[in-house]
Amino acid sequence: MEALGIALSGMQSAQTRVAVSAHNVANLLSEDFRPQRAVQTSVAAGGSQVRVAQSPDPAPVSLAREVVGQIQASTQHSAGARVFAVGAEMRGTLIDLFG
Repeated sequence: MEALGIALSGMQSAQTRVAVSAHNVANLLSEDFRPQRAVQTSVAAGGSQVRVAQSPDPAPVSLAREVVGQIQASTQHSAGARVFAVGAEMRGTLIDLFG
C-alpha cells in the first residue's frame, strides 16, 4: 500500500476511535450501559483497521480513559493528515518532473 493509502487508513481508524469514545461518554450515566471498544490493528499490506467490540456485560465507563483515547486518536489523525499532505505534494512534484 502506498503512503497516501496508509495515511488515509490511519485517519479513518482515528475517526472510528473518536466515534466509539464519544458514544461511551454520551452514555456514561446510562443504566446497564455496555461500552464499546475500538480495537485497532495493523494491516499486512500497510495501514490500519479498527474493529468495534461491545462489552458483553454492563460496565462502568472511565471518563479519564475515554479522554486519553480521544487525545491519542486526535494525534493519530493529525499525523495521518500530515503524511497524506506530504505524500500528495510529493506526488504532484513527481508528476511535474516526469509528466
